[in-house]
Amino acid sequence: MGALTPEFVQDLQTNVKLIAAREYQRLIKDMWWSKVAKQRPSEGRSERLVWLLDSARIEYTDPGSVNFEDILSQTTEIVSRFAGAGLNIKKELLEDLSAGVYGGEGLEMAAHWARQMGALAAYWPQKQVAAQIRANPLAYDGLAYFHAAHLINPFKASAGTYANNITGAVLDAAGLGSAPAVIDTSVTVDVAVQNVARVIAYAASIKMPNGEDPRGLRLVGLMHPPLLAARAQQITNAKVIAQAAATGGGGADVEAVVRNFGLGQPIQADELGSGFSGGSDTSWYALMADAQQDELPAFLYVNREPFSIVAHNGTTSAELARTRELQWTTGGRNEVGPGHPYHLLRIPNA
Repeated sequence: MGALTPEFVQDLQTNVKLIAAREYQRLIKDMWWSKVAKQRPSEGRSERLVWLLDSARIEYTDPGSVNFEDILSQTTEIVSRFAGAGLNIKKELLEDLSAGVYGGEGLEMAAHWARQMGALAAYWPQKQVAAQIRANPLAYDGLAYFHAAHLINPFKASAGTYANNITGAVLDAAGLGSAPAVIDTSVTVDVAVQNVARVIAYAASIKMPNGEDPRGLRLVGLMHPPLLAARAQQITNAKVIAQAAATGGGGADVEAVVRNFGLGQPIQADELGSGFSGGSDTSWYALMADAQQDELPAFLYVNREPFSIVAHNGTTSAELARTRELQWTTGGRNEVGPGHPYHLLRIPNA
């Protein structure tokens, strides 16, 4: 094979992009991050979100008397960051004979890189959402995202607080028992089901910003690390479970109970296990839906510039012509930020 022709270079560059796109589409359907976060397109370097608090009340008053209230709002800002990678291939690797194919070594390198970029671009939002969950960043109220005392109304401390880090102490204060709501093998399956019910009961006690009305949170998913996979399947798919002697012994038909939890299939999040910094093999997470269907979810993935692959060669860059290289770069601008803490409850073994 002689010098690279423009047609060959163009075909190679197109093929690299197609391989990446196919790999992206293959992997994106298996991601869990969209159950925890929403993707929001953006047109600016930063995205400032403003939402109105549901703090209004109707109350009994004397005839002709009305209590006037202010409309309160809360804001948060998420600034996108650049992420990218690149590949350089020497022209010789696309011209020389390798394994009986001219340019075979370079072609294999380009295809291998494209497959990796497609997979990494698909996985990137999940990687960042998982990292945020493990890191427990500051929420918009200035407290750690998983905390025992988020203000129900940031402008009225007397309205009370709520927790989304559901420890035994939190449940005890709510009159739901002092034991941690664990679901691992340190408790029997029937106790694990009862612990899920305790978390549901606590979530139902979380109030609107007016400090009076229930927020209407409903459990829609159980997310867990790999070590809790078997137990999570037992809880969400149980028909009959053995009861401990203390609760009567024998077996209990719990199919209707579990079905009415509305959990669906449990979500295994490998990234939340103890093999990753900040992860745990015993903590599980309750995904909560608001009766108001909030636009701001547990986390927000701001996608200012989706990942794309750009090709460069000697006709587009004098430097690449001098170094006899072809180059591909991939890049995008995005960021993950915390949303409403009450949409994701963490239940540690504490």
